[in-house]
Amino acid sequence: MKVSAKGKQQQHDDDGIDEEGAVTLDPEEQENEVIKETTLNWIKKVVIGLNLCPFAEKPLRQNQLKVSVVRGDDDETVAAAVVYELIARSDETHDGTTVVVAPEFYPDDFERYMDLVQYIEDDVMEEHDLHGLVQIAPFHPKFAFAGSGDGIDNYTNRSPYPMFHVLRENEVGLAVDKLGGDASKVWQRNVDLLEGMDKKFGREDVKKIMKGESLDGLKEMLRDLRGYSEKS
Repeated sequence: MKVSAKGKQQQHDDDGIDEEGAVTLDPEEQENEVIKETTLNWIKKVVIGLNLCPFAEKPLRQNQLKVSVVRGDDDETVAAAVVYELIARSDETHDGTTVVVAPEFYPDDFERYMDLVQYIEDDVMEEHDLHGLVQIAPFHPKFAFAGSGDGIDNYTNRSPYPMFHVLRENEVGLAVDKLGGDASKVWQRNVDLLEGMDKKFGREDVKKIMKGESLDGLKEMLRDLRGYSEKS
């Protein structure tokens, strides 16, 4: 598989305009808007609302978080969309972060999804000297850490759709510095939260919470946990 150095981003700028001058969206565009809205709602309610990622709130607040949707399950098409954003974010003047959402890219096959992540990281990023500038954080509906089985820790990286979160290394470094230089604290804190929710609410309710649903007692639990605060 060959991915262009320039990458390829699906464009959605050719919306129609009706006779009254109103913008009209074709069916796929309408679907894309729903996908973006679902993704942003999940980021706000779960990733930020549960304080799972210290890298997400600032770019969202500063309007520097981009959600890009790529459709289909073709490896080259999806890889090109991700590489486009990796190259764009590697520019030192291009602050912020991008979430590339690929709803049809093997949502029920995590290993197949990870094959593409591995290819981009090992081959494409190496070819374009992107290591040290940007990174990919993988999120997937069936995400599973190696050897974890059905562990609650898998939910730290589960998402409504297959996603590729493109992060700038320098911004990750600044966030990690605020944690005393130990990025593992974030993961352990998230696992502690999930274990607490699993014990209090049960696994089925944890699944609901991680989809953005609010349950009675959740806000109180978050307030009681050190390092968490209620997010709007």
